[in-house]
Amino acid sequence: MQPGQKTTIAIIDDDQCLLESLKDLFETTGVESRTYTSADAFLRSGDMHHVKCILADVRMPGTSGLELLSAIVRDGGPPVCIMTSFADSRTEAAARSSGAAAFLEKPLNSKDLMEFVASAAKP
Repeated sequence: MQPGQKTTIAIIDDDQCLLESLKDLFETTGVESRTYTSADAFLRSGDMHHVKCILADVRMPGTSGLELLSAIVRDGGPPVCIMTSFADSRTEAAARSSGAAAFLEKPLNSKDLMEFVASAAKP
């Protein structure tokens, strides 16, 4: 991230430990993150157009990550990185064809995460 430039991202996952770990990781690099335990909570928050990018799990109770991705793309929202422990070629193809800017398999590689956020944060 560039000095003095504030970047805010959304992290959406039903795993509270992962949310806290990612929040801590991004805080160490000067990236502000807002965390949500479900896609529905994120959609209700009204934050879609107040974040530079979104990291979203695929499998969550309620609205899935792929359903969330479709809603974000339809509404002209920010770039989305889909994260999953259940990575397979069909899920990745569905995510990419629905407009995902990135697709990452858990456990997440912090370098890949930071590259996605840096890319999304560019003006």
